[in-house]
Amino acid sequence: MPTMSTRPTALLCVSIDCERDKGPSWRVKRPAAFAGVHDGIARQLHPLFAAFGIKPTYLLSPEVLRDDASVECLSHLPGAFELGTHLHAEYMDPGADNDAETTIFQAALPPPIERAKLQALTALFVDRFQRQPRSFRAGRFGIGPVSLPILADLGYAVDSSVTPLLDWSRAGDGGPSFREAPLAPYRPDPAWPARPALPGEGRLWEIPVTIRAGWWHDVPVLGGRFRHRWLRPTWGTGRGLVALARQVLQERAQRPVVLNVMFHNVEVVAGASPYARDERQAHAIVRRLAELLGFARDAGIHSVGLGDVPELLS
Repeated sequence: MPTMSTRPTALLCVSIDCERDKGPSWRVKRPAAFAGVHDGIARQLHPLFAAFGIKPTYLLSPEVLRDDASVECLSHLPGAFELGTHLHAEYMDPGADNDAETTIFQAALPPPIERAKLQALTALFVDRFQRQPRSFRAGRFGIGPVSLPILADLGYAVDSSVTPLLDWSRAGDGGPSFREAPLAPYRPDPAWPARPALPGEGRLWEIPVTIRAGWWHDVPVLGGRFRHRWLRPTWGTGRGLVALARQVLQERAQRPVVLNVMFHNVEVVAGASPYARDERQAHAIVRRLAELLGFARDAGIHSVGLGDVPELLS
């Protein structure tokens, strides 16, 4: 990782939500399957990251942490990588239901239940990997007014649940709105994650997913994700990802600029998500990702884990 004496002008985080295999409409596969770990990460993504000198951050959901074969696989990955946590509340005690669909925003939970689930998730991670996780992302990006103080109490340094410009409030109880959130990393208000904290109040760093509005943003017939450009290889083109990265690098933002790529491990496995129904679609996602990583390498952008970013911004 770069030191303070060699502070880079740009950083690349590749943050991957790691979950059990899904299918059309994100419905979980039954019985639980983890091709997204063994095929998606170990066979495809991790070798790709090694080839481009990338330090990925794998954010692990409870069902992955409870699966012995997945933990064994992740424990023996070669090279540089970071492991963090990713809460889908359905799968974590108290009240875990390992056969449930992932529909809950954690912000909708009563605060004591949210705290208990985050405590249990963190303890499970520590038991599995004998170290403290530094980075977190909420399932469905669903952080709320008590989430950040809980994470800070549990020793996390980074949250990466904010999706700037997007409003999830109509997607279910507790769905957050990040429409006014900063685009660059910031210390968030403990009770209002989409707003920067007052000086001295924020204990964590928020590393938002890199998202920008497109020229078509205000066209009413285009909805959902098509109004925004994500640094996400799931859709679009490799050229579009590179163009977005170039735009962010040229903005008058804080230095170093942080590019935060986000996607799911299951997206690169045919039939394990809605985005790759066959091998052709899965390979296309990997190709788009490789094009973006090639640009970052050629541009001299330093790749770091989410948990490395606070030291480089402080």
